[in-house]
Amino acid sequence: DEGTLRIIHHHSSLPYSPDAGASVTEEELTAARKAWGDALCAVSKAYDEGGIEAATEVANGALDAAYGYNMGDVLFKPTLASGKQTFRPTKEGALAYFVGHNDKYPNDSGFGIKGWRTAEFETAAQFTHGDVGIWMGNGIFTDKDGNVTKVDKSFGYKKDAEGNLRIIQHHSSLPYQPQPSPITEEELAGARKIWGEALCAVSAAYEEGGIKAATKVANGALDAAYGYNMGDVLFKPTLASGEQTFRPTRDGALAYFVGHSKEYPNDGGFGIKGWTNVEFKTAAQFMQGNIGLWMGNAIFTNKDGSVTIVDKSFGYKKDAEGNLRIIQHHSSLPYQPQPSPITEEELAGARKIWGEALCAVSAAYEEGGIKAATKVANGALD
Repeated sequence: DEGTLRIIHHHSSLPYSPDAGASVTEEELTAARKAWGDALCAVSKAYDEGGIEAATEVANGALDAAYGYNMGDVLFKPTLASGKQTFRPTKEGALAYFVGHNDKYPNDSGFGIKGWRTAEFETAAQFTHGDVGIWMGNGIFTDKDGNVTKVDKSFGYKKDAEGNLRIIQHHSSLPYQPQPSPITEEELAGARKIWGEALCAVSAAYEEGGIKAATKVANGALDAAYGYNMGDVLFKPTLASGEQTFRPTRDGALAYFVGHSKEYPNDGGFGIKGWTNVEFKTAAQFMQGNIGLWMGNAIFTNKDGSVTIVDKSFGYKKDAEGNLRIIQHHSSLPYQPQPSPITEEELAGARKIWGEALCAVSAAYEEGGIKAATKVANGALD
């Protein structure tokens, strides 16, 4: 009423952010994983059909469509990234991981161009809250050759302004492989003892029940002691030769121990020779982590009391259950040095010595009688 302006209306509010829609759903999380897997396979197919340029174009499109690099850094830890380049918060780092061929990331070979054909997911757990969704589980990838790779994965998503799910977090790692405890001297000694007892058990089974019983025992011993379930075993038996000197397969090892194999006709069955006792004399041994090596003599006694000594090396590795498995077994007869070949000069010298000795016996007889001659003759004979 004095002419002074008075505020009669004042409206203040934060800028309106359109709600990108309802909260993230499980169906949306599933669809996002499927889209990611399909995109990975599309990158591989593009590479196979059109090379790195085609793969890069597809990968670029996939990153723009699926990841939230347009919203800021993405918390991306790829499976096969390490060192200072373990984490890839930028799009350039992510692209390098998927297609490689980037001098800034020299260790990236291109995870996306490894021939992937299918990607499946097994859910361990998931979490949704508003426009954020987090998923955790396994990614199972199959390549064009049928090889399968399984990784542990986490995806974090946030809806953008248009309501599309964007990956804001992606952590991928190879499944953890527990490491068994280091091998000890006691374990090496125990493993040798078990091997010796098993050999004697094969012999005893053969004596009591024939080849069928011996084969059954030998089969059990191979399964329990050797690492054929882990791959080839570096096995060189004592009495194997020629093209069958080395026995990297289980069939070759079984044939050596029990014989009776058409594929290994020279095998007489080392394990069925009547062994009753096996002892070991250590020369040296080495242990590092879950690997143990032993070298020394094995002393075998059979039912007749005959003793055989061989030179042996055993290499062991602990399996996933912590059991020692033989991964290397080298056995050989002790080396017997051979004298140098006889020469013509040595033959001539030997004849000369013999003739001189004959004359010496005669001279001794002439001078000292039969007693003296016998003494010289004995020396010459010796």
